[in-house]
Amino acid sequence: MRKSSWLIATALVPFLIASATASPANLDVKLKPHQSNGHVDYVDVSMTLENPQAKPGSVLVHMPLVVASIPTQRYDGTALSARDSKGPLDLSIKDDTPTPFLTYRNWQLSHATEGDVTISYRAVPRAVDSNTRNGPLFDLREEAGGLNGAGFTFIAPPVVCQEPYNIHLKWDLSSMPAGSRGIWSLGEGDASVVRPAELLATSFYFAGPVKSYPEKSDSRFHMYWLNEPPFDAKDAAGMISRLFDFTSHFFHDDKDDYRVFIRKNPYKYGGGTALARSFLFAYGNAKAPTAEDLKSLIGHEMVHNWPMLAGDHADTSWYTEGSAEYYSALLAFRAGLFTPEEFLKNINKKISDYYQNPVQSLSNRDAEQIYWKDARAGHVPYGRGFFYLANVNTKIREKSKGARSLDDIVVPLSDRSRNGEEIGVEDWLKAITAELGEGARTEYVDMVAGKPLASLPNMFGPCFKSVAISEYQQDLGFDVLAYMGKPRIVKGLVTSSEAASAGLKDGDLVVEGKDVSEPSFHYDEPITIKVLRDGKELSFTFMPRGRTVTGYQWVRDKTVPDAQCKL
Repeated sequence: MRKSSWLIATALVPFLIASATASPANLDVKLKPHQSNGHVDYVDVSMTLENPQAKPGSVLVHMPLVVASIPTQRYDGTALSARDSKGPLDLSIKDDTPTPFLTYRNWQLSHATEGDVTISYRAVPRAVDSNTRNGPLFDLREEAGGLNGAGFTFIAPPVVCQEPYNIHLKWDLSSMPAGSRGIWSLGEGDASVVRPAELLATSFYFAGPVKSYPEKSDSRFHMYWLNEPPFDAKDAAGMISRLFDFTSHFFHDDKDDYRVFIRKNPYKYGGGTALARSFLFAYGNAKAPTAEDLKSLIGHEMVHNWPMLAGDHADTSWYTEGSAEYYSALLAFRAGLFTPEEFLKNINKKISDYYQNPVQSLSNRDAEQIYWKDARAGHVPYGRGFFYLANVNTKIREKSKGARSLDDIVVPLSDRSRNGEEIGVEDWLKAITAELGEGARTEYVDMVAGKPLASLPNMFGPCFKSVAISEYQQDLGFDVLAYMGKPRIVKGLVTSSEAASAGLKDGDLVVEGKDVSEPSFHYDEPITIKVLRDGKELSFTFMPRGRTVTGYQWVRDKTVPDAQCKL
């Protein structure tokens, strides 16, 4: 399992912050999953809003039609209904203009409401099989007699009020086998929290014959699964629990719980997605994830709970993803969960991804336009953010002679965000210019524009040194979007590419070929593409790589003792 652009960094964790409200209105939510013949076939959802006093034309509830390529329940026609104290409400559906990440459907009121309002709908698990295309782990699924998924794809939260609600979530498991459990990101069983309603969408849900670790209820860390995974779940949970304790303490968060959920995919790909105080990771039917995979994958998603910037995804993903990349490696190393050799392997992969990515020169805004279509663009904020933050850390350490570091910016910004303050790009710029002067603002602008980032000596401390190497850029040799489009064709073929040398031609109709957006796709392995040309089926095998570039890798400096391998 490897981390990919599907590991979504959501800018949704601020929804967890409850603002000061004298007396929040009640929002009662009931989830009633139903099992038939050993499988969950639907879940009934009902939500009762306490006297919203909604006006005509206002939006009662909303939900996305698609979330980062994953289809949602949609609730077409009259699948979603509402009623107030006087009876059924007349709702009209209005869809927003599509965006690359979220396109919302809104249910508008034709009349003012009176008294409490109850919204009802039935969600059906998405059918998936060995041919399902991988993506973020948002969809509602049946698994091993249970149910799991993110609220994004099956819960339509109320938007008629933007203030926090007193949310009461209740599981009705009367239509499930004895011993079934209901869990969401913020707790097991019935739970009450004061939070904005959007929290219901940005949470994970698990129900059925769920297994878990640890047994004791007073732990802050919990891990859940339905199918028995192809690794020791309890050993993995113990390791992840230690990483969580270290990471949450580093970010001054020693109070709230954290939950990890495990899903089995019926296809060979895995991945992971973080939401509110929780993370769902999946394994496929190919290779089981190793302990090192899990440390890297879950460490990345865990960090997403803290460093964040408010604002548009195109403007902030470099920080959200970059800080998760940087601190997931760094904190596992500091906690002793990464050996120096494991740490080197981890950071070298991130650095190599940066140099090998041929679209790394796109601006943040341009990369966003094809973020969900071209996996290489989806990787831009990961590699760019990691490299940029590592550089900033090096410069702060050198200027302060080791007295200060990137930690002294990121942790205070995280504290302010967790305490309810909206932290944006300008707050970042104020912090780095205070440390490094106005030149830091210019360097930030250059990073956003896609200008190459320099590899600084001593970037990862005295224990490691960099060496220059030649690397191939990731490149099919023709237009990726045309190859992944409908119909799939070869277009924009580069005459000097390995694809052209193998015999591919512009206009070839692709009938079979690897999905280059899948997280398991490697540009350093041969790819075979079958095409239809002049009525004949032809097959071509080549290395999907372009020109050579100079990159850097870090190696262990054997003259420096392990005791000095500190960052």
